[in-house]
Amino acid sequence: MSPEANTSSPDGANYEHTVLRTQIQQSLQKVEAQKKRLKSTDRRYTIMSIVLGVIATFVAGEAAVTGEPLFGNWRLTTMIASVSTLSATAITGIQKQIASPEQLLETSECAAKLKALKVETIAADYELDLVTDTYQGIISEFPSVDC
Repeated sequence: MSPEANTSSPDGANYEHTVLRTQIQQSLQKVEAQKKRLKSTDRRYTIMSIVLGVIATFVAGEAAVTGEPLFGNWRLTTMIASVSTLSATAITGIQKQIASPEQLLETSECAAKLKALKVETIAADYELDLVTDTYQGIISEFPSVDC
């Protein structure tokens, strides 16, 4: 390390250590925000899919049990049941594209690795080169995660 690399900030902490610690913290915050968005999106789509499935089941089941169309005629009853089923299926497919379980898993794994790395930077004199290499490795290991 060159003498310039050991320049200290006014508070006495090594400037490069502080900058890297801040970078790791900012990356962790971005990843946690992305994870929160993915979970929220996944939850919304799951709820919509379940509700539409329940509606379809209720409409079809009620008509089958009573032997009478639920909405006055069979065509409307079956149309509502089939549109609800179609919508539930479409929402499930969209959910897998927008908030895939693999993407949520990758984001969670990246966050865990960044948290572990953040712990390593608690000591003011942590090994800068090792932590920098590890940080770069995490960034390159998860290219689809916003960190």
